[in-house]
Formats: sequence, structure tokens, C-alpha cells
Amino acid sequence: MTKRTGRLFLLCCLFNSTLTEGQTLDLQWDLSSAMAAIQTVDIAAAAKEIGDDLSLANSAATLIKIQALENRSDWPLPAREAAIYKFTQSLTALPRAAVAPEIIQHLSSYQARTLVALEDHGAGLIPLFNIRGAAAGVENAWQHAEFAAEAFTLIKTNPAKLVTNYIVSGNQNQRSGYLDALAQTNLADMAEIQDIALERLGTAPVLTSMLALTAAKTADTFAIQQLLLDGRGVGLSPALALANQQLQQPETISLLAFAIQHAPPTNAAQAIAAWWPGIRHKLAARDLMMGLLGDPALGASAALALSLEPDIQTIKALKDIARGDSPAARRAQMALDINHNQLMDGTSP
Repeated sequence: MTKRTGRLFLLCCLFNSTLTEGQTLDLQWDLSSAMAAIQTVDIAAAAKEIGDDLSLANSAATLIKIQALENRSDWPLPAREAAIYKFTQSLTALPRAAVAPEIIQHLSSYQARTLVALEDHGAGLIPLFNIRGAAAGVENAWQHAEFAAEAFTLIKTNPAKLVTNYIVSGNQNQRSGYLDALAQTNLADMAEIQDIALERLGTAPVLTSMLALTAAKTADTFAIQQLLLDGRGVGLSPALALANQQLQQPETISLLAFAIQHAPPTNAAQAIAAWWPGIRHKLAARDLMMGLLGDPALGASAALALSLEPDIQTIKALKDIARGDSPAARRAQMALDINHNQLMDGTSP
């Protein structure tokens, strides 16, 4: 490379670098300034105008409207993107068949240009209007509705296939769509699906969330027991809380005793956390927890439960146990200490 060519190359690099920095500065907006710019125009009317006569036959005209708004020179950039964002969100109210693929494809590839600083990191920039994200949300909503419709059919025609599809699916929209449909079915159909799911829970713990929904509707104590025995994953705790909504306190106490005696310790601990607040003033429930203080696996869970707004009788019982020198005594003292700290801090677990 000659010296002249080298100098020219360096000048070109410097020019491109300066241009890039200038573009970034042009696109970066102060949040308050961007919001003020949006208020200068009628965003809702612009979004509605794009959607007027939206149909597969008019897809080319709709796409032209979007592109015209993108380039509208008499509107500030944040206002243009706010209107496009609002239009994109409105598509969730329509079926997939009403929107031409090229429109959603265009929105899915939109490069947002109104950038604002991250709240926690001033050097980072994010789109003020994430139009790509809104388009992805539309796709998710369409999928969810389509899978829910599929589930309504399977509930009536092939409930076993519904359970199988739920197990093998890697699509969260499919699973949530199935659950939404199941939540709206009648108790007889729900009970049939619950029986199928219970048979497969031991080898497919992903059914925990499905059984949480059905058990909450059917109030089937056997189903809840199976959840306690074989339920797994992040869905178990919400499942137990949901199922408990239909139970009377004596049933909850009985199921808690079952969990303590038969369920894996992690599941029993989750049952204590989910159910204790509603039964903590019942003598039978308190006796269960007091008896657990010395348990190697569940003693800490019992102590934490007993520290939650204990009544006078519970505090007295904890103090009596705490006088000794045993694991139970240390856990009883731990419960008293946690409660004392909560009172001092004005907090609760």
C-alpha cells in the first residue's frame, strides 16, 4: 500500500466512524423530549388510519401507509414510531388470517430508531418503541388463540392426545393455550383429562401445571395428593396455592399431614409455605409444625412457618421448647428470633 493510499484509507475510516457516531447521536433521545414530541400529534388517529381497510386484498396499500408514516418529514421520529407501535399492538385483536404475512414480516424486521438511555446504565441505549417486540407479541397472541382452539377440539374428541401434546410440546404458547381452554371446559370433561394426566404425572412432571388447574376446579384431594407425591418444577408451588383455594381448613391440614409423612421433603416444604398462612391459628396445624422442629429435612421450614405472626399460644409453646438443647430447641429459638426481627423491622415473611 502506498503512503497516499494509506492516508486515503485512514481518512475514509475516520469519516465512517464520525458518521456512525453522528447517526447514533441523532437517534438518541432524552426520554422527556421524546414523550413531548409524541404529544404534538394524534398518534391514535394515525394508527387507525393505517388499519383502515386492512385486509389481505389491501395489504399492499396498508404497507404503503406504514412506509409513508415511517418517512413522514413533518412528524418527529418518536411520534412516527409511537403510531406504528400502536398499530402493531392493535393487530392482536385480529385473527392471523386478516393480516397479510408481508405486513407482519415488515413490522418484525423494523429497525427502531428512537433510542433512549437505560435507566440503570446511562451508556446503554434501548428502543423507546420496540416495534419488533410488539410484532413478536402479536405472533404469540395468534399462536395462543390457535392452540386454544385446537385444545377445545381435543377436549371433546381426543383428551389423551391433548395430554400427550402438552407433554411433548416445547412451545409455551401451546401449553398456555391448552390451559386456557381447559380452564373454560365443564367439570366432567376436566375430570376426564385430570385422570389421564394423573396416570402420567410420575413420568411427566411437566403436567404439574395442568393438574394444578384441574385440582383447583375439581377440589379432588386424591389429585392434590398425587401432586404432592409426583409434582415437580416451578409450577408446583403455584399449583399448591391454587388447589388450596377450594379446600376447607380441615382438608388443608389433613393434606399437609399427608405431605409431611409421604411427600418428598422439597414438596412438603412447598406445601408448608403455600398452606400455612391460612391455617396457622388452628391447633392441629400448630401441633404439626411443632412436631417438625426437630426434623432434619423440614425443621427449618417449620420454624419459618411458626415465625409468621404467631399468636400468644404459639409463642409460649416455642419458648417452652427453646429452653432445651436440641435441634428442636434451636429451631424454636430461631422462629422466635425471626419473629422478633420482623417486629423490629416492621416486615413480615
